[in-house]
Amino acid sequence: MNKGTRHAWQYFRAKLEAFIWIAGLILMAVMSPSNTHASLCPLSAAGLDFCPGCGLGHSVSYLARGNFEASFMAHPLGMVAVLILIWRIVQIFRKPVMYY
Repeated sequence: MNKGTRHAWQYFRAKLEAFIWIAGLILMAVMSPSNTHASLCPLSAAGLDFCPGCGLGHSVSYLARGNFEASFMAHPLGMVAVLILIWRIVQIFRKPVMYY
């Protein structure tokens, strides 16, 4: 493996978490917020009515469309979650990659 390919691979591995968060935000942003679908939530599968995370994806989807009221109604912490994820992505990309 040449030096350029090795450095590209090291950069990708060092920034993998950020790429996963970016992909997750993009997928939540493009999904239809009004779509009801099967849930992967283990609390819903256990028959519990309350889950602190359910509605976050819908909230992010409404937020991406500029519908702030519906975003807040889907989940009050959706906007906070997006800000935290963006902060984490920036933090990861600002960290230097150690090449060897």
